[in-house]
Amino acid sequence: MDDYTFLTTMGNVAASVTVVTTFDESAEPIGLTVSAFSSVSLDPPLVLVCLGKEASSLEAIRLRGGYTVNFMAAGTGDLALTMAERSDDRFAGVAYDSPSTEVGGPILTDSIFAFFECVVESEIDAGDHVIFIGRVLAGEFLRERDPLVYWRRGFVEVSH
Repeated sequence: MDDYTFLTTMGNVAASVTVVTTFDESAEPIGLTVSAFSSVSLDPPLVLVCLGKEASSLEAIRLRGGYTVNFMAAGTGDLALTMAERSDDRFAGVAYDSPSTEVGGPILTDSIFAFFECVVESEIDAGDHVIFIGRVLAGEFLRERDPLVYWRRGFVEVSH
């Protein structure tokens, strides 16, 4: 499989936009927009997120032992792009709520329609990424908002 065909094909697979957050060793918020999120199991409730091995959030998730998956709502593309940048200042001016669990990360309440707080169950080395499988400890469907979707290398807003 050549890189072009792989990337073009994956760019045509629509995906929910998710921002994974946690806190670093200084209790500062840290996070990033991830392109790979999936549910794994209902019993127990497991989800997975994939982070590049160069991601600044990688060690923070390992140290904290958990993370929050923020499901971005329509109209939040600018924040999703900010969280995708390689910057230490991603949370400047970003409102967030504290998690209910010891392992969860910041909850981007104003920008999401739902969230999951997860404890890391396992970590899998996968090429240039690391897969974290997390057990969902808490979460909430906050409001009836349309999702922000990534498709064909851009954000798409869908409505029902």
